Amino acid sequence: MLYEENACPTPSLQGKNVSMANDTDSIQSSSVNTAEALKEDALQKRALSEFTPKQRILAAALKLFVEQGYFRTNVPDLSRDSKCSVGSIYHNFKNKEEVARALYTEGITAFRAALYQALAQVDDVEEFTKKIIISFLHFSEANHQLSKYLWLCRHNEFMTGIIRHPTRVGFDPLGRKLTKTIRRGIQEGKIRPLKANIIWSILFGIPVGYVRDWLDGYNEESPKLVADIIADSCWRALKSE
Repeated sequence: MLYEENACPTPSLQGKNVSMANDTDSIQSSSVNTAEALKEDALQKRALSEFTPKQRILAAALKLFVEQGYFRTNVPDLSRDSKCSVGSIYHNFKNKEEVARALYTEGITAFRAALYQALAQVDDVEEFTKKIIISFLHFSEANHQLSKYLWLCRHNEFMTGIIRHPTRVGFDPLGRKLTKTIRRGIQEGKIRPLKANIIWSILFGIPVGYVRDWLDGYNEESPKLVADIIADSCWRALKSE
């Protein structure tokens, strides 16, 4: 499990007397987007000057939250791994929960943007259906740490309020493309006229279930290896007879 049961509440970072010295926080512009910063070991593989302080904090948080748990990660840990001062962390985030929430939001954005990029030019209903599942599984394997954060951690233990699920339909470009294509598939008789919640459970529930079991060590074959099989099975469940 990624996070400990019955852990203490998140300590607030507000009201502390902190120093802004001895870090590399003066770099405010970034040559990469945040999705790049959240890739595996990005801070170790690329120059720190490529990232903003906020991106470095989020990248450090991802690694720490996944590897040692949210409740076992403190601000000095984030400062050490991000090479940002504690003061810079205060400047960008009011507390640790806000770091976790921002990381979750950026993770969702990266996930959905990757799916949309793979689907943007696809119009055939069958190809679209299979491609979204294949892209989902490929993204999960290529972004191992981020997938653990999105799919395994119990966000309701440390994030307050309503938690937006990464696979909700939504009104972003991916959501609009999904709705339009599935509706057209039903109108053309290519997809069974199922309730929306059943369609989304097939499209997303089946692949996310496989990914979770893979991340937990129960599935030996990687998502990429089974992507075509799962995509074909999901399409068979959705297509009209």
